Amino acid sequence: VPFLRIFSPLSPKAPRAMSGPPKPEMGRAISWATSGYSNEDSPSPSDLEEEDAPPAKAPSRAGKIWDRSALKVQRDALIDETADCLGIEGGDAAICLSHLHWDVDSLTQSCFDDPNFLPGLRKRLRVSEGPDAPPATGSDGLCEICFCETAMAGVVPCGHSYCLDCWRRFVSLAVEEGKGCLELRCPAVECGERLRSDQVLRMCASPPLAERYRRFVIDAFVEEHHSRKWCPGAGCSFASERPAARASVRCECGMTWCFDCSNDDHQPVPCACVQKWQKKQLDEGNDIQWIMANTKPCPKCNNPIEKNGGCMHMTCRKPGGCGHEFCWICMSDWDGHSVCNAAPEEKTVKQARSELMRFSWYWERFGAHQAAQLKSGGDLREKMEAIVACFSAESHFNVKDSDFLLDAQEQISRCRRFLKWTYAFAYFIDANADKRKLFEFHQAQLEGTLERLSDILENTDWSLFLERDIAENQEFFQKRERSISLTSVVRDFFDSLASWIQETFPE
Repeated sequence: VPFLRIFSPLSPKAPRAMSGPPKPEMGRAISWATSGYSNEDSPSPSDLEEEDAPPAKAPSRAGKIWDRSALKVQRDALIDETADCLGIEGGDAAICLSHLHWDVDSLTQSCFDDPNFLPGLRKRLRVSEGPDAPPATGSDGLCEICFCETAMAGVVPCGHSYCLDCWRRFVSLAVEEGKGCLELRCPAVECGERLRSDQVLRMCASPPLAERYRRFVIDAFVEEHHSRKWCPGAGCSFASERPAARASVRCECGMTWCFDCSNDDHQPVPCACVQKWQKKQLDEGNDIQWIMANTKPCPKCNNPIEKNGGCMHMTCRKPGGCGHEFCWICMSDWDGHSVCNAAPEEKTVKQARSELMRFSWYWERFGAHQAAQLKSGGDLREKMEAIVACFSAESHFNVKDSDFLLDAQEQISRCRRFLKWTYAFAYFIDANADKRKLFEFHQAQLEGTLERLSDILENTDWSLFLERDIAENQEFFQKRERSISLTSVVRDFFDSLASWIQETFPE
């Protein structure tokens, strides 16, 4: 490749003065020789000391994370602060803050700057302090809905009154129907007075309904706020504050996600690329699954072909096809074909001409890394934690002897997530041939080194080393050194490729 600069390997007789592999540079492509890492042999134990290994870089956890109880405390504090400052009831303050996305400073400043702001806001939101005129009710004081029971006075400031049973039916039905109950209004025609939260809770017919309403209130507190979001993890009940620019959120549940688009962490791939990829998956993902399950690519033009008969003699029909004739089983040319019971030889598959097959190439690799990411963050994490606990319990091992396993697992999980998004990014990338080749070269370097680290971590029976004395555990320390070295190399490739993408393809 013309743009690659490949240097000769280091002389085998020359001493290796470096303590670990150098950080790869993205300004040029490099070979295994120039990376300081051999594709065949791992570094010897003297090449990398434990203290030289840099700590694993976890995703940024800027910003605060709250559970539902902490959110309730914070919401109540904001309401009390606003009510005391403006001299209004807490229920009224909650409705006004909700309208202004819980920006206390904006509400209080507007009220101090303009004396008419708060009265005007209350009028627009239908949060009155009392009726402008006494409502037209019967002198007998009966409920204005059923006209059977005695009405309860003073429930809402508008002055309309209904019996307890009608109030409970009205409120409970609204809570059962969903979050529309958060904007519940007086049942009177053309009244529109807002019901306060304490009034709704008092009228709920059962404790489960009251708890459902409280859950809606906390949901709305997060969803209405411009700088807070719920963690998108399945079953997670934590919310996060907006972190620093383009920083990821690492939730207490273990999920790392992007605050801007609420997807799995994809830095430095931009959110627009992620959204385009997801739309592409929805549009064509099901088609690809059907094609892969029911068709085979023509050996000549790679167009997908469906078998619609019993005969194995297939023809890539025109128009659209190339006319090539082949055997459905062994994919060999039909001309001269006699038997096909021999194992087929592997052939280099050229890039499919159709856009659908091009997308499927990236889609398969995205899915493979996504599945591996879930494994590395779940089963592998639990396995490594159990192994580290066993090593720590052994008298001839200290805690530092096995910490490398958790560092390696964390790096594998991060790289799996990153690599899957690099395939989505590569599908949409708009770059010249040189930049694309450079990107693919370093993507391959990261992917290849990651697989070697993953192979050591997942396919080594670490429990065997627990049964040996320290003098017999030379193999353990060799694998430990090799894992630390590979973790360092993977981290360097990860950081370099991520920085290069961010600098070369800014949003």
